[in-house]
Amino acid sequence: MEANIEINDFDNLDINFDHVVNSSKDAYKGCILMVNTEDSEQLNHFVEAGLSKEAEMIITSKYCDIESEKVIKFENFDAVFNHALTKMLPKQHSLNFFGITGTNGKTTTGHYLSQLLGEETLFIGTTGYELFKDVTNEVHLTTPKLFNIFKLLRGDEYKDIKNIILEVSSHALDQNRLKGIKFLISGFTNLSQDHLDYHKTIDEYFLAKQKLFDKELSSQYVYVDEKWGKDLNAVIDNKSYSVGISEDNDLVLTSVEKNLNSTIVNFMVENNEFSVELPITGPKLELNYLLAVGMAYFSNQASMEKIVMNSRLLNNPEGRFENISFNENDIYIDYAHTPEAISEAIDIVKDKYSMVIVVLGAGGNRDSGKRKLMGKASNNADKVIITNDNPRKENPMQIAKDILDGVDLNKDVEIILDRQLAIRKGIELLQGDSALLVLGKGHEKTQELEKGLVDFQDSLVIQEIIKELK
Repeated sequence: MEANIEINDFDNLDINFDHVVNSSKDAYKGCILMVNTEDSEQLNHFVEAGLSKEAEMIITSKYCDIESEKVIKFENFDAVFNHALTKMLPKQHSLNFFGITGTNGKTTTGHYLSQLLGEETLFIGTTGYELFKDVTNEVHLTTPKLFNIFKLLRGDEYKDIKNIILEVSSHALDQNRLKGIKFLISGFTNLSQDHLDYHKTIDEYFLAKQKLFDKELSSQYVYVDEKWGKDLNAVIDNKSYSVGISEDNDLVLTSVEKNLNSTIVNFMVENNEFSVELPITGPKLELNYLLAVGMAYFSNQASMEKIVMNSRLLNNPEGRFENISFNENDIYIDYAHTPEAISEAIDIVKDKYSMVIVVLGAGGNRDSGKRKLMGKASNNADKVIITNDNPRKENPMQIAKDILDGVDLNKDVEIILDRQLAIRKGIELLQGDSALLVLGKGHEKTQELEKGLVDFQDSLVIQEIIKELK
């Protein structure tokens, strides 16, 4: 059957999109479940789950073997589903979509961009799980399914939103999770080793990232003029803008001055010079900031006057170089979980304090090849405490030993697997004019152990320990 005929058949069902769900986990009595996969066994399981929850109707594909008056099968399910998305959020074509990808700095850049664009802007990314708690029971993904994004935007509280910033993961790109939208402009931060348990090689990882910048998905893009950014620009045939220190960039970083609580960034764009004092600090902050500036400016959605004005009020996202002071010391909480990010986090505080202590771990059942490199990246600290991150089903001590393999033999290092005790030890070692970096989990509010999820948020644990020690 032709797709347009099936689309007419779908329209004749007269569906109330307030009751449409896209996962059997979200099914409830009276809902309309739209679900599909080419794995018939798995699809049958989803459909049976929907029926058991008394869904009013289940819209699926020819891959479903279950016969029921409630189950409606379409030959061209993808075409019907895409049509359903347009009906779910009719205003989607009037929205400005911004996409940001890269290994490090996606959340920070997206958070800055949201503030630069101002009101009528929504940022969806790693830290946005609270946004979707009433939308879906599915596990929050860095880049949620397009269905869930559109369902969120149907809410009255988002009726005035015009700009949508999406943190785009390599997994989402590899799985074509964003098929159906066109980005006004996209940004590329950088690339370093991460997620190689999924992509296998750095080149495959890079190929997945490249998909965002194709003309089919993005109208134009901005990239940081470093090794991988240059490689990206060399292979992508699309309108681009560059950010970097070289004078031939479209947005030139002329100088940067980093203090403990502020950063002065001087830059030039279209022969005009600007100097902005940002009330924040952090690793590679200046490049994340200027990438956000470039995306706001080159998209024609904000004047440089507005950008400079909003820059003076910037704040860092939760768990991104988040600062807590204690007895003339500073404790920094950061999401750094790649070798490059760990090294950068240490570098920014190394010369500003008399002693730097690092608490870090690595995720279990994930890219084990980067663990030794994470240990090596921590060598610039004065004291290293290796602890649990999210060990999942893997042996925590083995993960710690993998990190330890990269730490210098003469380094002051110890393993304390209990993360709370490790953080406490780090705080107790502070001597005044010292810095403690608690790395790896940042904004996360849970810890993934073998027994499952447990409540654990670094910032709350630190505050509780400080209360006890005062």
